[in-house]
Amino acid sequence: MHITERFAGLVEAELADKPFSVVRVPGGFDVGFALADARWVSILAVNDVRDSITYNVRVNERTGKFSINDTLRRISWSAGVSGMVPRLGFSMSYQSGRVKYGRVIQLGVAPGGFEVAFSPEEERARIRAIGQQLGLKPGLSRSVLIGLWTAGGVVGLCILGAAIALIIQAFLG
Repeated sequence: MHITERFAGLVEAELADKPFSVVRVPGGFDVGFALADARWVSILAVNDVRDSITYNVRVNERTGKFSINDTLRRISWSAGVSGMVPRLGFSMSYQSGRVKYGRVIQLGVAPGGFEVAFSPEEERARIRAIGQQLGLKPGLSRSVLIGLWTAGGVVGLCILGAAIALIIQAFLG
């Protein structure tokens, strides 16, 4: 069995009683809210979840590394009448890379009065721990690498621009 398949299977077993689903994709798997499972849709609705966090896990079996890219999508809309003026609104946002998602979703109260809840951040940490237990090393996702290279390029261009400006000023001044 390939390490990617074992990794996905262990994560799927870990998330069996939580409102997440694991979808296998080429090179890894995606973990997101189980919106197609009727058990969880009503709980997510009661908790007023209007956004969707997905963890895109990619495994490079050759190098023994894995990466987790967080994707957060938010959609909101409103419609109605305010006084005599009709209104309609829609907004959508998208974040990718390492997204801190601190929301805690309450599932209910267990016998004995204990609150049953979960946090997607804890599930992300568990995915990372499972990968490391399998001997994989965590790496940076493609989105994070693109951001770092872009930031480095911008800093480099700023330094180059300042150097050119100083040279021109030295020749003209």
